[in-house]
Formats: sequence, structure tokens, C-alpha cells
Amino acid sequence: MLRTNSKQARENIRQYITENFTPENYTEENIQGFENIAKFILDVFKEEYGNLILRYNTQQEAFKDWCSGLPSVLDTCYYYNRSAVEDVKNILEETDAEANKYTEQQAEELLTSLIYRELMKASMR
Repeated sequence: MLRTNSKQARENIRQYITENFTPENYTEENIQGFENIAKFILDVFKEEYGNLILRYNTQQEAFKDWCSGLPSVLDTCYYYNRSAVEDVKNILEETDAEANKYTEQQAEELLTSLIYRELMKASMR
């Protein structure tokens, strides 16, 4: 089991984001590099949520709500038809026993938090 802030876990979440990035409805441009992908996703989030972000205590809470609404730029179907527990298990390289400590809701929140953290870190470079 990896710690959520370990180098390997961070690399795994970046890979997860890259694999689930779907910009086709937004641009025909071929976006390369994680920093560019992160910036693009955050720009879409801010454009789609705009002033709604101000209704939340934090931008991270607004991001979580946005993800639960299934944005088309990032596949977040773990909120609806894919197991968030399984996704977290793979990212953190957990055993079945370690993964079973999460409920689906806890795993959804953890996964969204990990995604947000890596997007924000990359966008600040």
C-alpha cells in the first residue's frame, strides 16, 4: 500500500488523470504533457462553474461537486457506474483487504481529492 503523498502514488494519479482526460468536446488541439492537461482541465472547470465556485467554502468543494456531475473533459464515472474503491486500490497499489476499508463514498472523496491535489500542483508550475 502506498501513502497518498508518495512519489509513486502521485505518479499513479497523474497517469490516471491522463488516461481519463477527454478533451474532444472542447478542442481539436492535441494537448500533451501533464501540466498542460492539468491547466486545461482546471480552465474547463472554472469556465463551467464560473461564479458558482463562490457558493462553496472552498474551490476544492466546488471541484468535487463538478466531478460528481460527470464533466465530459475528465471521466469521473467512479461516481456512478465504476467502483471508486477499485480505482483507489489500483492507484495506491492496495490489497483487497486494504481497499475494503473504504466505502464507495469515502473512495470517491479520496479519489477526487487526489485528482484535485495533482491538478493544482501541476497548474502552479
